[in-house]
Amino acid sequence: MSETVTTDAAAERAAAVPPAGAGGGSPGRAALLRSLEELARAQGLSNVGLREVARRAGLSHAAPTHFFGSREGMMRALALEGLALLDDELCTAQEVAAHLPGRERLVADALEFVAFARRHPAHYDAIFRTPAIAQGDDALDRARLAALDGLRALVADVHAAGDIRGDVETTFLQLCALSHGLASLAVDGLLHGIDDLARDDAAQSALVEHIVRAQVEQLP
Repeated sequence: MSETVTTDAAAERAAAVPPAGAGGGSPGRAALLRSLEELARAQGLSNVGLREVARRAGLSHAAPTHFFGSREGMMRALALEGLALLDDELCTAQEVAAHLPGRERLVADALEFVAFARRHPAHYDAIFRTPAIAQGDDALDRARLAALDGLRALVADVHAAGDIRGDVETTFLQLCALSHGLASLAVDGLLHGIDDLARDDAAQSALVEHIVRAQVEQLP
């Protein structure tokens, strides 16, 4: 039984790699990823099929398999694209906030993480909320963990400056849980105040900032 599972996992990893000549930067591949993202925004990533993606991209039904090997391979590609976007956007946010006090830098990072999820919900789902595509995929697992290294380094930096106390790893995990929890609620449209859902962008942004600031203020 274990041999079968191992063989299946190896086959899935192989299927996630684009076939030789498929070209990571080809227009067809890019069109498929954009099609997948647009459909996922409208109906959820788990509900999107390969033929539908190909049809929307104006390509043959065989194109997704040609470029990505499988449905899981295409989702994996979207996740890796999203991780690159996330890294760029978090780095930019920290560059803008570099002159601020330490706790404000932590607030900026958490707010940008949630903003990323709201701007790129399909990418966010592919990265963090589609576990099936990562089974046995060490490269994707490492990329996901690496996406959090910036926050860990930021927490360590703020701690070293004396702006927060306590254990660095515990604080890092608290902020991860805060950012991921708010991001998931925002993507699902479930952010709410005392009496009602936060229904528009301004209300959601204000509520997220209120929660993040309250939590960061409570750090030791």
